[in-house]
Amino acid sequence: MATKTRVPQTIDAYLAGVPDPAAKKTLTALRAQLKKLLPKATESISYQMPTFKVDGSAVAGFAFFKHHCGYYPFSGSVVPALAAELDGYVTSKSGVTFPPDQPLPAKLVKKLVQTRLAEIGTRAKKLAAAKKTLITERITDAAVKEATGHDWKAWMRVLDKAGAAGLPHKQLVTLVGRDVESGWWRQSIAVAYEQARGKRVVGETATTGFQVGVVRTLPMTAPQLWTWLTTQPERWLGPGATLNAEVGGSYVAPRRRGNPGVRGEIRVVKPGKRLRMTWQPDGWTKPATLQLTVMPKAKGASLHVHMEKLPDADVREAMRERWSKVLAQAF
Repeated sequence: MATKTRVPQTIDAYLAGVPDPAAKKTLTALRAQLKKLLPKATESISYQMPTFKVDGSAVAGFAFFKHHCGYYPFSGSVVPALAAELDGYVTSKSGVTFPPDQPLPAKLVKKLVQTRLAEIGTRAKKLAAAKKTLITERITDAAVKEATGHDWKAWMRVLDKAGAAGLPHKQLVTLVGRDVESGWWRQSIAVAYEQARGKRVVGETATTGFQVGVVRTLPMTAPQLWTWLTTQPERWLGPGATLNAEVGGSYVAPRRRGNPGVRGEIRVVKPGKRLRMTWQPDGWTKPATLQLTVMPKAKGASLHVHMEKLPDADVREAMRERWSKVLAQAF
């Protein structure tokens, strides 16, 4: 019977468990530098790695693997933005890897942190600016009342009373359409209501929410990759995971220290090609959607991981990091 790997609950415990002396020294020094750069940050273990968060947003993380260390800014744009500075390092969109005995230069770490903080600040400014572009501010009460019979406050009351807060976008548009003939006005009123009730934010689409995709070509044939997905769920969902890869079937990944449990239902199965399922970690009120697509290549096969309906941008980046790490460690 295999022994379950215990995930450390603190950064101290994580570092204590690093078996490579050079890696332990390098990551301990990196942690000290991050503490100086981010004095107000909260330290935690997220997705099995030491993570520094500022006001709830992950800014920096690091990890040790069998032969290398990794630095992760929890963003898909920070590493590409610093391509010139990172020339010579092994990188992906979501991270940088380096030998245990060759720490990242302090100036480079500082640049990575500053770029991530600037990105978070820009996003906050965009969200604040979005308040000035609300439909209810762009279209006057007089205009909406003349066209539809209600001003904005009246529409909010009518839709609240009709239970619109729990409706998806298409059903909300249909509800508005009972009293409004114009398709343009139906959409405008529906979006205005979603904005007013916090159901729609910048960067989110009405149908798919926040999305993320990760692709990796693996050293196996497409049939072998499909078999791996459907018969070894513990390799990509985590230790103890179970999967019934049939339409209507389910999967469960038990809770582990540092990671919530996840469960879901299989919605689409195209043998040898695609799995589509819900994705609902412990504590989520609504599930996201996960799709895994296998595509044959001249050398090996690629696995496309795509997620939709994620709750916010931070979760999107956390999922990007999760799947990048899973695929990097798969073989």
